[in-house]
Order: sequence, then C-alpha cells, then structure tokens
Amino acid sequence: MDKIIPISDLQSKAKKYVDQVKKTSEPVVITQRGRAAAVLVNYDDFEGIMAAQQEMSFPDWRKRLERARKESAEGKGLELDAYLRKRKRRG
Repeated sequence: MDKIIPISDLQSKAKKYVDQVKKTSEPVVITQRGRAAAVLVNYDDFEGIMAAQQEMSFPDWRKRLERARKESAEGKGLELDAYLRKRKRRG
C-alpha cells in the first residue's frame, strides 16, 4: 500500500522520504489540503512509467503489446539495454 503524507511532512523531511523511496521503490503520495496532489517515486520506476506512456502513444500499441507477449512466451525476448540501443537508432 502506498504511503500517504501531507506536503508539510515532505517539506520538513524531504531527504528522509527521498531516501526511503530510493531504498524501497515504494511510492509516497503527497497530499495538499487533504487531497492527493503528487507522487514521489523512484527514478527508475519513473523512467519505466514514461517509457510505457510513450509506447502507448502509438495507435497500434495493443497490437505491439500482444506481439511482445507472444515473443516473450516463445523466448524471443530482447534484453532492455539492447532494446534501448535499437530504439535510439530508430530515433
């Protein structure tokens, strides 16, 4: 379950929460006036979220996902570093 803290706690204990998120990879929900306002997440998780969002921006993302699942089940996967290099070359 996500940890939920008020923004005042983040202001006074930011280093503590950043260290905690880095160590545990568990997000921290920041509230402002009692409502969720932001989320503090591990940077690697953030990069993964952004990559997923970018992939889902393609109109055929569902088709691509199904193909990836099929290839993975068949053992035709690609290591992340190799994929990122390939993607970078495509531009």
